[in-house]
Amino acid sequence: MIKPLTTLCLLGSFSSALWAAEPVSPQPATPLTYENPAYHKVVPAQARDMMRKGVVVIDVRMPVERLKEGFIKGSVNVPLPYLKPGAVLSAQPDLNQPVLVHCRSGVRAEAASKILIETGYKHVYNMYGTLQWPFGLLNAPQSKQ
Repeated sequence: MIKPLTTLCLLGSFSSALWAAEPVSPQPATPLTYENPAYHKVVPAQARDMMRKGVVVIDVRMPVERLKEGFIKGSVNVPLPYLKPGAVLSAQPDLNQPVLVHCRSGVRAEAASKILIETGYKHVYNMYGTLQWPFGLLNAPQSKQ
């Protein structure tokens, strides 16, 4: 017979293993579980390659976060609370063109991706967040050493 505490520990280990499935570090704050043929997750190196080809980058964090934490060069700020189903992005009005979406960890980017897909965007890419972005942020505060 398995003791309740042992079972709880085993379940906790199993669920942690499932959550740690994202190919980035640190992991998003909550599991990213959205599935749709139009939705894709890309690691920072893939996102950077897409950006070099001219793909629009949407930062769904609040403006104060961009000011406080820094932002990815070329990104357009469209805070998640302002995204509404049916509202086409002025930064990317062509629903057939790819869009990269990010936040701080990837969680809000996933929520924004759902809205964009509801709107009709056919190629939405969650590039996780600034926490996982190793290529530098503009206006990022300097670390104290």
